[in-house]
Amino acid sequence: MKRRGNGFVITILLLGILGFVTTVVSNPLWLLKQIVIYGAIAGIIFLIFRYFIKKRMGREYSAYSKAAKQSKRRFDVRKTRTSTVKNINQAKKAKANAIKKKKSQPSHLTVIEGKKGKKKNRAFF
Repeated sequence: MKRRGNGFVITILLLGILGFVTTVVSNPLWLLKQIVIYGAIAGIIFLIFRYFIKKRMGREYSAYSKAAKQSKRRFDVRKTRTSTVKNINQAKKAKANAIKKKKSQPSHLTVIEGKKGKKKNRAFF
């Protein structure tokens, strides 16, 4: 049964390749025009879809993207720092400056209050 399915798929693929080669040889301008038309339609659909999805996400998506940008900037800063320091005094100053900068930046995370005081009903377990 697998042989019959594989043979069918191979036959369809061979016919598709034969049709493509025939079109390229006989009418390449028509093929190019079709590719451009389909690409333009796909691009328009993508832009419309992206516009409506971004609008639907609203405030939550903008907060997420802002947090992602902050995280990326923070990661880039860590990555670009030099790993060797020539002078110990320079290392101490850099550490002190880093602590000051870290304290001055507000956190982009928020605390979600839960139901910590409420006891679970154990009758259902």
